[in-house]
Amino acid sequence: MLKQARHTMIWLATAMMLMTGCQYDGVVADIQTEDAGSDTLAISFGDGVIDALLRTKAVTLLSDHTYTMGVWGWQTSKSGKVGRLFLNQEVTFNPELGRWTYSPQKYWDAGSSYRFYAYAPHSTKAGNVTVSIDQETGFISLAGVTLKGSNTMDTLAQPKPTGKFGSEDDIDWLIDRAGKIIPKEQIHGRVTFNLQHILAKFNVMVNTNKSFGSTGMLTLDSIVIGQFHRKADFTQQLNHTPSILEEADQAVTEWVIDTQSEPYSICSTKNLTVTEDDLCVIESLLVPQEITDSQTVQICYSIHPESGQTNRFVFTLNLNEAFGSIECSNNYTLHINLGPDIITFDAGTDVWNNEPASYEWIVTDSENLNLDY
Repeated sequence: MLKQARHTMIWLATAMMLMTGCQYDGVVADIQTEDAGSDTLAISFGDGVIDALLRTKAVTLLSDHTYTMGVWGWQTSKSGKVGRLFLNQEVTFNPELGRWTYSPQKYWDAGSSYRFYAYAPHSTKAGNVTVSIDQETGFISLAGVTLKGSNTMDTLAQPKPTGKFGSEDDIDWLIDRAGKIIPKEQIHGRVTFNLQHILAKFNVMVNTNKSFGSTGMLTLDSIVIGQFHRKADFTQQLNHTPSILEEADQAVTEWVIDTQSEPYSICSTKNLTVTEDDLCVIESLLVPQEITDSQTVQICYSIHPESGQTNRFVFTLNLNEAFGSIECSNNYTLHINLGPDIITFDAGTDVWNNEPASYEWIVTDSENLNLDY
């Protein structure tokens, strides 16, 4: 059933790419045209666009996620001489001006061509991460990426994931995989990057199932998922986001796990009243990795009937029953449907900014601890 659902998802993804690609290109072109209207001799940078593999008309700007980025740049003169303009230059967003700025200012040279590469946020935000670039290919590497299990829903569950990790300890790393090549005929104006997520996003949604009814209250005590590898190195191998449609992309290894690093678990919002309406209780980042038998989802919840006695349930799911692996740039959602007699799980995988495809199965062996407290 999982295999069949995955094939369905791939066909849907293909259709959506064909329908929405032109719309997306038009929106991005509008942004770049607007930026280019400021004709100046100074090299400047526009607000980056965050791109999903399955492209839609909804465009997310880099300044919605972070206020810093790192830039490399090279200039090729009319005589063919190559010189480096930017070496991991920190470029920052000023929300009052609505502009990205840097210092010292660099200037366009008539007759020269340029190429630029970017990532975000700038490495100064993470002292333990070293960022470098291959000058020939423009491929970017990040060494020492480390996650702690930050959850944007830690204190307040919301109806949907936010996709915003700017205030979290864990950093949502992005890179422009293709870079920007500026021929001599197109210099001036602003350089606008197109950045992609290189980690994976993991969401957990909860609600009550129909069998619960309205005879009492159900509270989620906690969900704990783990354990995950926390540290890895990234070396770019592709100039585009890896696609679930391309076997060659799936065969490429860009992340290398540090298996000696201490593993960690992700914890949900706690002591939450659950209703029939969906609530997101976990939204976290993950390093791409294989999922094994040792990684579990432990769910603790309580039912408080009107009679007054509290029944507490504990259920453990092997995470690899839902997902065999966590892949770069993908969005994983585990939907947990809670009740007194069965738990229903929907698990789906899709690209970062889209609703996940879904497969469903039913589990009946949750344990009722019958605790009165």
